[in-house]
Amino acid sequence: MRTKLSSSRASISGIFSILAAITIGAGPIPTVLIKKHGYQKVAITGSCVAAFGFFLSYWWANIWFYYITISFIGGVGLNLMYISSILCVENHFDENKTRAMGVAVSGSGVGTIVMSYIMNEIVNIRSWFSYSSALLIEAGFIAVSFLFGFLLSSGRPKEEENSTNESQKSFFHQVNKQIDWKLFKKPAFTLFIISNFLISLGFNVVYNYADDLANDAEVVKAHRTYILMSIGISNIFGRLIIGLLGDGKRDEDKDKKKHEKKNRNKDEKRRLYLFIVTYIITGIATVVAPICGSSVIQHIVYASFFGFFSGGYVTLSMILPGDIVGDKKKNDAIGLLSLFNGIAIAIGTPVVGAMRDVFAHFANPFLWPYFIFGTCTIFSGCILFAIPLLQKQYRRKHPREIDPTPAIDSDPAIDSNPALDSNTKIDSNPAIDLNTKTDSNPAIDSNTKIYLNPEEEPLNG
Repeated sequence: MRTKLSSSRASISGIFSILAAITIGAGPIPTVLIKKHGYQKVAITGSCVAAFGFFLSYWWANIWFYYITISFIGGVGLNLMYISSILCVENHFDENKTRAMGVAVSGSGVGTIVMSYIMNEIVNIRSWFSYSSALLIEAGFIAVSFLFGFLLSSGRPKEEENSTNESQKSFFHQVNKQIDWKLFKKPAFTLFIISNFLISLGFNVVYNYADDLANDAEVVKAHRTYILMSIGISNIFGRLIIGLLGDGKRDEDKDKKKHEKKNRNKDEKRRLYLFIVTYIITGIATVVAPICGSSVIQHIVYASFFGFFSGGYVTLSMILPGDIVGDKKKNDAIGLLSLFNGIAIAIGTPVVGAMRDVFAHFANPFLWPYFIFGTCTIFSGCILFAIPLLQKQYRRKHPREIDPTPAIDSDPAIDSNPALDSNTKIDSNPAIDLNTKTDSNPAIDSNTKIYLNPEEEPLNG
């Protein structure tokens, strides 16, 4: 493509970095559409839009035309497909959510294996098709994916099914509402966004430049496809295994609710530390990549480590926002995370391409670009160790915001109730179980529960 268009490496990589940026970063748009039309319709529409964009790119080999057809139209379509499938899984599973997410997103690893092999064979090795014909083939693959859209739920997010006021507001107003800037008041979430921005600068670098790096290192041309395939294979295992580890072992006792909060805290810590490990090892693999020489085996080794742990990063990155800000704000947090990740992706990949061209006269042109962005990834993982401390400090300063249930002492209705004496047992949940004497108030028996929030439903046992 670079030869055909007579453009720089940065310009060509910009096509696919903007594609990835829109696919990841335009999350608020499909979120609003899903609330109105449901997961299934949005996913099917997205496949048709993306296929149309790639189809148009076949008819004119022009870089600016590609920015419109591949980057923008294709990106919007893929964004509708991606976000609808992610949110469908996120909102469907209450337990084992991380495992489910690992299975859901592992499909991209399969795509990396299959598409890298097919395209390399028919375009580079056997020269059966030109790259423009390859774009037409990709349009066909995307078009077929609309069939899988029918497998998604036809419903909408539960909390939005009965919302009438929202549907009456303008589309752009609803999109703007999805971006909750107030979340940046929480230091832990702000740090999480900064960390993700740094890793996203170089996240797609290995995917986009693995073949160019192998070419500079003089790896045998016929063997280069194995590098991308190893990323895809290890990516699948990374998403599944790290997703499995992220949930941990659940408490199956009859008195499970007593351990629910404890289990959740353990899971959140486990996911955070797994997330940090994925960052650091992904960064190390990026730094090591340019010094692998001409041996395809060494390239496969770094690619496998990168694929495995970057796959784990993708799985956990959709779960951790909810761990940090809470379930009620998790969709807003994911929207902000996607927005800033998309911006970083749009910046990072073209910059690496431009740096590679600047260092073209060096023996190893990718050495410094990979080192800089790999180091950023390692650093972005290390700073996340501060999140538990920041969350602890925030809870001390904002106890009511963390736990929306009002303090029992502050409710005069409870203080004045003669049934509440020194022997009254008060549970930590919103329901207050009165297992004490109730003679002074015949309306309250031993099974009575008082709710501080009348909108909440009774909790069993």
